Amino acid sequence: MKRERCWVWFRGGLNERPHWVSGFYGSTDDQEGILIQHPSYRDCRLPAWRVTQQEPSDPHAAPDIPDNAVWQLF
Repeated sequence: MKRERCWVWFRGGLNERPHWVSGFYGSTDDQEGILIQHPSYRDCRLPAWRVTQQEPSDPHAAPDIPDNAVWQLF
């Protein structure tokens, strides 16, 4: 995957519903997961289930979250 626009799944917080957030760029390399970049966040590596290149039709529809899911790779 070259550097492409993507949406990232955030699980929300006390006053916020889980939702997809746009404005990220994602890329892959020989390491596990997808490296995401955004001007307002620090760069980090996430598992592929938290990232999509297609705009979600429902911003609050959750992805398929694996059992014992890892939320962030460092």
